Amino acid sequence: YVDDDFGFDEWGKLEYYEPYDIFYPSKQTKLLKLWDRLGVPHSKPKQLFGLQLVIIGFNIDPNAMTATMPEESKAELVLAIRHFASSNRRNLQEYQQIAGWANWSFNVFPLLKPGLCNVYSKMGGKTNPFAGIALNNAVKDDLCWLSDHIEKSNGICCFDAVDWDPILD
Repeated sequence: YVDDDFGFDEWGKLEYYEPYDIFYPSKQTKLLKLWDRLGVPHSKPKQLFGLQLVIIGFNIDPNAMTATMPEESKAELVLAIRHFASSNRRNLQEYQQIAGWANWSFNVFPLLKPGLCNVYSKMGGKTNPFAGIALNNAVKDDLCWLSDHIEKSNGICCFDAVDWDPILD
């Protein structure tokens, strides 16, 4: 099951799509019409296009080939990590929440994954979501390191442009 599909088209090459009463890039309009013929459901809010897109909360610039974490999201995450680390004890559910949020950020900060090693180690084998788990110095140090690096990062992960031929490569 796939509910997100991405493509490209020449800028300014738009076609009218009557069911949504809007102009979309030509290739996107053709895909929507195909889906209509096949009976594939779709919705107007999911039909995005532009020079920059917001995808799973990240700003994606396909022309610059960058994925950026918005400053507000970054600041909220840093604050949450520091708040979590300020305590001596948290329950498993709180551990899972902060780990999940940090994992989401690894889409643009992939080299910061080691910052959760001790967090996952502390969660290992635990099943009661409300059982308290101590935050030892290793966990606190890792989270401090992680929050500092997220805060200082420009939040950009660059991709490489590669020319390829589907037959030769």
